[in-house]
Amino acid sequence: MSEDLQAADLLQVEATPEPVEPVPVVMPGFRLKAERESQGHSIAEVSHALKFGIRQIEALEADNYDLLQGSTFLRGFIRSYARYLKLDDAPLLALLTVAAPPAQAEIVAPTNMGEAMTQPFIDRNQKWLMLGMALVVVLAVGAYWLTMNEKLANSNDTELSASKDKEDAAVAPQPTVVAPTPVAITPAAVPVQPPVPTPAPATPPAAPTAPVAAPVTPAAPAAVKPISSEKPITLDFEGRSWVEIKDANQRIVFTGEYNAGTHQVATGKPPFQLWVGKVSAVRITYNEQKVNLQPFARDEVARLTLD
Repeated sequence: MSEDLQAADLLQVEATPEPVEPVPVVMPGFRLKAERESQGHSIAEVSHALKFGIRQIEALEADNYDLLQGSTFLRGFIRSYARYLKLDDAPLLALLTVAAPPAQAEIVAPTNMGEAMTQPFIDRNQKWLMLGMALVVVLAVGAYWLTMNEKLANSNDTELSASKDKEDAAVAPQPTVVAPTPVAITPAAVPVQPPVPTPAPATPPAAPTAPVAAPVTPAAPAAVKPISSEKPITLDFEGRSWVEIKDANQRIVFTGEYNAGTHQVATGKPPFQLWVGKVSAVRITYNEQKVNLQPFARDEVARLTLD
């Protein structure tokens, strides 16, 4: 009896299956993160290349899909990330289907199944629409006939008035035209007188001829030399410097950079605006007077106005 019990216990032990440990599922975000770190890319580089936010990339690598926008966006995100890392996206999308299956759309049957659908407006009011169209046609025909009758009446009145005018013109008496009677004119006898000789006019004595004075040519007016409103500015460069000068019309009359030993003259209408790049290298003369640039200089650059 004891041997039978031991044999039964051995059979029960052999029949009991050993517990199998579940194989952990590798998530797509974990695979992408591991590949990124192995290639030496930072999250900022991936964000700049894919145009996704850093928080979105961190959520994907952590497989936190609740922070991402729907399954369609998530699949496109994983596909772009895999292509950036030069991975095949098909296995990753398959893992996504296992790890986060897409939510099935809930189909709810409508509550008004079997009820009659509401008829369109035209079907419901077809009778009234037909009556309205017929009424519009009748009104249009009536208006047309009224217009034609008015035109016929006006034309008849015009014809009657014209015929009456013709009859009145035929009945009116015609005026009698009396031709003038010609009158014979007999010329009267006119005595003929002999012509009277006309005396020749006496020749007047010749008047003394006055001497003709020679024409006097007016002397040409003396040329008046116009007074110029422009004034010169003399510049002598003792070193390399740059100068710009504007006249009263804000016109640049002189500009440029010159070396030592250069002599230049600028003319224009005062007041002048000067901008000197290096004061110690330029000597300026205006109105035959030397201009002191030091009071207007700051860090060897002077800006001043000459009246």
